[in-house]
Amino acid sequence: MVARLKNHDWTRNHDLITLRQRGYIPYTRRNDPTFVPKPMRITARRESREALTALSLALAANCDYNPESDYAFEVMCSFEDIARAMGVLHVYENGRKAYDVALNALSVLEQMGTRDNPYIVVKHDQDSDTGQNKAMRMWLGPRFFTSRGIALEDVRHTLHQYRQWAIKNGLSETLKQRYQRHLMNMARHGIDIVRNHALKKLLIKLRRQVVSPELLHVKESTVVDLERELAVRQGQRKPRKARPFWDAFVRWERTVAPIESNRLQAALAAEHPGLKQKDAESFYRLLLEKAGIR
Repeated sequence: MVARLKNHDWTRNHDLITLRQRGYIPYTRRNDPTFVPKPMRITARRESREALTALSLALAANCDYNPESDYAFEVMCSFEDIARAMGVLHVYENGRKAYDVALNALSVLEQMGTRDNPYIVVKHDQDSDTGQNKAMRMWLGPRFFTSRGIALEDVRHTLHQYRQWAIKNGLSETLKQRYQRHLMNMARHGIDIVRNHALKKLLIKLRRQVVSPELLHVKESTVVDLERELAVRQGQRKPRKARPFWDAFVRWERTVAPIESNRLQAALAAEHPGLKQKDAESFYRLLLEKAGIR
C-alpha cells in the first residue's frame, strides 16, 4: 500500500485531470462567494504533485485501520500534526503557525471525489483556541485507495489482517479503548457528530464498502448474543431488597461531619451489641432516631 501511495502518478489521475479541467477552488478562496473557478492546464506542477503524495502518505500513516470502529479510516491526529509529518509546518517567532501547502493539498483532495464516493471526508469546525474554521476531523474514503490501483478486496484484506494482528498480540481491547478515548475527546471539544445525521449516514455507507460482510455479520451476531445473555441475567437477578433506613442514613451522613457519624455509631453499638450484624435496618433506624431524624 505504501508503494502504491508513494509512486502514484498524479499526471494520470483521471479525477485530478477532471477537476483541473473544471477548475477548483483554492483553499484561500473557499469562503469567497464571488470566486468563479477557471479551467487549468491538465498537468499539475511538480510541487503540487509532491504535496499531494506527502499528504496521502501522512493521512494513511495516521488513520484508524480497526474494522470494528464505528467509522472506517478516521485520521487519529490533528491536521497540524499531518502538516508536521509532511514537513510543511512553519512556526513564526510570535508563535503563529502556517501550513498553507498542506491546506491547499487537502482542499484538492476534498474536491477530487464526489459526494457518494469521496477521497476524504472532512468536518470543518471552529477551533476553540484560535477561533478559525479548520479541518477538525477527517475520514478517508474507499476512493482514496482505489484511485491508486488498490483493489477494494485488497483494502478489505488489509483490514482483516490488521484485526487478526491485534487479536494475536492482545491489542484488541486496547484499540477499542483508544478509539473510545478519541470519541470522548472529540465530544469534550464539541466536535462530535452525534447530531450530524447526514455525515453519519455517509460514513456508515463508506464503512460498509470496505468492511467485509463476514465481519459485519459476526459483529451483528455478537451484539444479538450479548443482548440475549444480558436479558437472561437480568431475569435471573434477584430484586433489590428495600432498605429505607439504610438509604436515609446514607443521605444523612453526607450532611454531617464523619466524626459525628462515627460517634453515634459507636455509642449505639455499645448500647446494642451485635444488632448491626443481626438486623442492620433496625440499627440504622435507632441511629437516625438518636440523630433526631424522624
